[in-house]
Amino acid sequence: MRMEKIVLEKVCWKVKATTAFQFLQLYYSLIQENLPFERRNNLNFERLEAQLKACHCRIIFSKAKPSVLALSIIALEIQAQQCVELTEGIECLQKHSKDYCSNNKKL
Repeated sequence: MRMEKIVLEKVCWKVKATTAFQFLQLYYSLIQENLPFERRNNLNFERLEAQLKACHCRIIFSKAKPSVLALSIIALEIQAQQCVELTEGIECLQKHSKDYCSNNKKL
């Protein structure tokens, strides 16, 4: 990690932290891509964004990883809608997130 930081400094490349909003956008688009066209309006992005903003108002959520916070918001919204297609999509995202985290811990 130290070497990567040195290289980034030499090429004057500023790396910014990924936010929960960016993860929310990513997860939302991945779920939307895998839904049939007629079901794409079931998940309202503005509502998800409002829930994320509400979470940012609570200090306890500041300790959560941005990816976990975004995935949790989407999972709760999908659970509330009780849509099987959306539930399968979120389970797939959760599985990939766990696999990714496990692989990075090994490195």
